[in-house]
Amino acid sequence: MKRLLLVPGFCILLVYLVWSCQQEGPPPATCPDAGAYVKRTRNARGDVYYDSTQSSWFIRVPNSFDSHDIGYTCNLASEFQQTGLNVQFSGSYYEYDKTVYGIAGNKYFYLSLESISPAN
Repeated sequence: MKRLLLVPGFCILLVYLVWSCQQEGPPPATCPDAGAYVKRTRNARGDVYYDSTQSSWFIRVPNSFDSHDIGYTCNLASEFQQTGLNVQFSGSYYEYDKTVYGIAGNKYFYLSLESISPAN
């Protein structure tokens, strides 16, 4: 009798483990013009700037000496809209559809922020 109870219990446990290990899909973008999901970042550090040609705030994250990820934000809170402010943030990058004339090594994205705080 115990064996009969263990088999269904094991099957239920196995189904639960497989179901709970499935990866989440990409989070929905908060930017209305955002393209396809590219990547997610957690606890990244960057600097806030304003691009007057795009009329948008962005966070620049260095990748190397001459390469940066530039994330144009659509949901940057007003208290973080300070040029040169160093921040720590988590969020998702999406394809950027506008023409930007900048440094050749930079990559441009829409950035949907999940969290942001001043960097220490």
